[in-house]
Amino acid sequence: MTISERLIADLKEAMRAGDKARVEVIRGARAALQSAQLEAAKQRYDAAAREIEARHAGDAAAREAALAAVGADAHAPLDPAAQEAVIAKEIKRRREAAELYHQAGRAELAAQEEAEAAVLQSYLPKMLSRDELRPEVAAVIAELGLSGPAAMGKLMPVLIERFKGRAEGRDLSQVARELLA
Repeated sequence: MTISERLIADLKEAMRAGDKARVEVIRGARAALQSAQLEAAKQRYDAAAREIEARHAGDAAAREAALAAVGADAHAPLDPAAQEAVIAKEIKRRREAAELYHQAGRAELAAQEEAEAAVLQSYLPKMLSRDELRPEVAAVIAELGLSGPAAMGKLMPVLIERFKGRAEGRDLSQVARELLA
């Protein structure tokens, strides 16, 4: 079951239960997915249009006919990785907002943002904890032969690529700093 399908099912369940907070979070997530889906369709259309423009640069009639034949299916679903990326972005946005609310002394708003992030987190695979990351990051450091804090610039891109979707960037950075120090 994809994230979109789970969101639809959970929205119905939350509406039946009268859980207004959860309904709003799920609706926001669905809206973000729909926006990403439309943006992906727009990018596909733009890429096809650029290719047609280049291919039929001298023939205006052929270019117009080819552009008319291009269809931008705005309802083509996002692949699961793209859906996870959208949900992860929404979680990150809420965590950053919560952090700002904490700094401003608005604990009630920070708690609301954190609760929303927790609801969205349930749609992503379980993230590795810092304790689970430590041996794996140490293995990557050894594999690359890095040492010292100056190696962070070389290490982080590799870690982000290897742990994409399995660990948060801030956790990776924290563990890497500890191990390189």
